[in-house]
Amino acid sequence: MRRVYGSSLNEYLEYLGRPNPRLYIRLNTLRKQELKEELHEFKQDEDFEEAYFVEVRGPNFLEMRDTKVVVDKKTAESAMLGSNVYKPGIKRIEGNGSRVSVVSETGNHVANGILRRDNMIVEVTESLYSSIKVAELDVVKRGLAISQGKASMYVAKLLDPRPDEIIVDMNAYPGGKLTHVYQLQPKAKIMGFDHTRKKIDKLRNILDTLKMKMDVYVADSRYLYEDLGIRNVDKVMIDPPCSALGVRPKIFDRKTKEDIQNFSSYQKQFLNSAYKILKPGGTVIYSTCTTTLAENEEVITDPRFEIEFMIRFHPNVHQMTGFFIAKLIKR
Repeated sequence: MRRVYGSSLNEYLEYLGRPNPRLYIRLNTLRKQELKEELHEFKQDEDFEEAYFVEVRGPNFLEMRDTKVVVDKKTAESAMLGSNVYKPGIKRIEGNGSRVSVVSETGNHVANGILRRDNMIVEVTESLYSSIKVAELDVVKRGLAISQGKASMYVAKLLDPRPDEIIVDMNAYPGGKLTHVYQLQPKAKIMGFDHTRKKIDKLRNILDTLKMKMDVYVADSRYLYEDLGIRNVDKVMIDPPCSALGVRPKIFDRKTKEDIQNFSSYQKQFLNSAYKILKPGGTVIYSTCTTTLAENEEVITDPRFEIEFMIRFHPNVHQMTGFFIAKLIKR
């Protein structure tokens, strides 16, 4: 990381511990006429007319309570922003009270709430940072909007879908980029792939809620040419599994050099697959929510592709998720 951030490394790490200052939704513009309620708590983004945000407040003062509910990393990071705590995320309970503090495994005090021992849920009443619970918004439940971070919204814009183009999303779940492409150009021929039935089933439910019709399949996108005979594709999106070192907020993270090297090797396999299925002159948009050179620049530096565009978003500079996007053209 020091190769990327140099003397700003400590500042970058400090910003990773905070949530993004804005929480975004993207309106489903294909159903704009159904949007009756006012988004009075939201402001329209400066760059994307379909993007709306609310400010994230905090850090807030929390008084430590006698009873502590110790939770895993993922649960702590969610509770920090006001999400309730459920049984699978609870590691242990220290004390017998019902008014509890939610604490990470590393001792970070992230929230206070009420423990319901009958179903082992902590109803969070105070959190270190606070904002609207997007999943509970009526516009999201009805498919009139979807939760999506601003950094990832640039992907569909850079892809620039056109009518009748064949577009493949190699890592389609949870569908933010896939559905953004569809709403920008519903006349494109879009196919989404992910490698587990569970993810594809969830994705189909999301598409049903949004009332978007497109084909999504269970498949290992590294072998689309060999397994499914896909070829002569116009454009490909690759958002591969990565170390997620740009995702905020982080209580802590542990990644080894070997982890990063394994991710990099895996990511290159998706780019190799894209080369096989693309027509000459076809486009790849490669993106990650991480900040290492090995998973970004060193993956896309491939003589079979021309790098047309490349951008990084830094938490400590752009006040967003750490994110990397590149536009590549098959030679």
